[in-house]
Amino acid sequence: MDKNKIGEFIKKKRKEHGLTQEELANKLFVTEKAISRWETGRGTPDISLLIPLSKELNISVSELLNGKNNAKENINDVINYVEMNKTKKLSIKFITSCILYLVSILIFLVYLKSDYQNINTYNHFIKLLMIILSSVSLIIGSYIISTNYIDKLDDKEKFKKLNLGILFFYYSVFLFNISFFARTTDINSYNLIPFKTILTIIKTCDIYSIIINIFGNYLIFMPLNYCLVELFRINTPLKNCLTSLLLILVIETIQYIFNLGVFDIDDIILCTSGMLTFYFTYTKLFKKVK
Repeated sequence: MDKNKIGEFIKKKRKEHGLTQEELANKLFVTEKAISRWETGRGTPDISLLIPLSKELNISVSELLNGKNNAKENINDVINYVEMNKTKKLSIKFITSCILYLVSILIFLVYLKSDYQNINTYNHFIKLLMIILSSVSLIIGSYIISTNYIDKLDDKEKFKKLNLGILFFYYSVFLFNISFFARTTDINSYNLIPFKTILTIIKTCDIYSIIINIFGNYLIFMPLNYCLVELFRINTPLKNCLTSLLLILVIETIQYIFNLGVFDIDDIILCTSGMLTFYFTYTKLFKKVK
């Protein structure tokens, strides 16, 4: 069974029916890239798509699997096709993606060990880097699988949500640690004067404090809003703004109640502003609001 021959036959029949790759993809509820992979022999249709694809191209399943017209019906064709797809799953790309998933988990476990053994504030940069590396490994691994092994739009969406859920877990643990667990100070105070803390930090000219307390607060919650939009579908501007503000208020309140930090209006301004900046930039560029 020749993947290239099958691909060329799909391409030939698609053109005979006057269909573009996008139009055929829409009829089958798969991605346009999936059609391109099939036609170039870089991939083959999932077995569940053989009958729908054959109907759209007005050919039999045997003709599709043999890559030619008037092919005789043979049950062995389907068996051979299943076996061919099994070998595809053991390709270098699939093994690489599995390794990347494993690396992602191992880095996260190392992060957990280091975070619960050493709560030195100056290690936050290293711990953040570990979370980033863990997330990047997961993203690359999931991209390889999604691009090369998943054709159906529904399956692709489910796979995306699964990986977003894992990333959200990574991020939530990191956020919990830096917001609560890693704080050893016994502070119980508050600041309700806007920009008082920000101006005080700027006047000190302490680069580390400026990065951590101003830029850090502004940037650290941006991934949270990505999860709100993509994972929890909190897409409308008003709903997203209120949710962002409420989450930051809850975190600041918990820190105050348990003497883990100052209830600071400037932290609320910076964190919420960062989340909303991300939201309006992301939804504007990628048109995600529905």
